[in-house]
Order: sequence, then structure tokens, then C-alpha cells
Amino acid sequence: LRGYTAANPDSAAFVTMQHAAFFRTCRDIRNPINLRNERGAMQYLMKVVASQLEAYTCSLAQDIVDLRDEEVYPMFSNRRHAKIQVRGEKEVLHHFGQWAQTALHIFDVIDNELIMERKTDSGQTGSSLNSHASFDSVIHAMDDDDAIHFTILRYCSDVLGALRKDAIQSIRNKTSRS
Repeated sequence: LRGYTAANPDSAAFVTMQHAAFFRTCRDIRNPINLRNERGAMQYLMKVVASQLEAYTCSLAQDIVDLRDEEVYPMFSNRRHAKIQVRGEKEVLHHFGQWAQTALHIFDVIDNELIMERKTDSGQTGSSLNSHASFDSVIHAMDDDDAIHFTILRYCSDVLGALRKDAIQSIRNKTSRS
């Protein structure tokens, strides 16, 4: 689209795109587009993290073990500092992998709730609602889990929670119009 508008600056599409709302910035991180888009972003993030981790010759666990050996990696040596740098890169990748994996789990929870909401709004009832964990219970459990970084928790509760609320409201609005 950018190539098209650059080649055709007089087109109506180019004029329309000049509106400030068209351009999204880093400030929009808390204003996601929709559940489908966020899920796609998290799936893509998982692929990127996996491909980057595969490019390394050894695992994060191996780096941690290697750094304990001060004969092979002497203190203050370039070799040790390089190993520490690579370990840090892997830790960041693992963090974002955990973020994406956790978010994808939350999407499954939200999907189950939306299915139940559609059934409830269409007059169907079922006992499967109790067989799935609710969004709120999963978020609460994540809050109690020290292994979940607070940025992951905030993303899941705030961003995905807002998308969940919008999706539920959309289902209810469709049902009330019918």
C-alpha cells in the first residue's frame, strides 16, 4: 500500500491515509486492534523466538553451566563476557517466548468464554462452562505465580482483558439486535 501511494500521490487513497488516525505509534500498544490480530502477533512472535534460539549453537542452560567453569571462562576475560552477552540475549528471547506462550493460552481461555457467551445469548445452556477456567481465575492464578513476569501479567490482564470485554460486548449487542 505504501508503494502504491508513493507512486500515486494524487490518488484518493493517499489523501485518506494522511489522516492522523491512520498512523499507529508505540503509544498505541495498549490499544490493540482485535483478538485475531493479537493472536496472530503472538503466534508470529513464537516463530521468531524459536528461529532465533535455533540459530545459537547451545542452549541457555548450557551457557549457565559453562559460566560456572572459571578455567574455561576466566573472570573478566573477553570470552566470558561474550558468553554472558549471548546468555543475556537468550534470556530475553525466552522471556518473549514465555510472553507469547502465556498469551496464546489466555486466547484459548477467552475463546472458551466467547463460545459459552454465544451459547448463553442464543438460549443454549450447558455444563461445559464450569469445565473451563475463567479468564478472571486464570489471571488471578498468574498474579499469584512468581514465575510469571509482571509485564506478561499486565499484557494479559489489561490488553487481552480489554479485547475480551469488547468481544463479549459485541456478542451481546448482536444478540440484542436479533
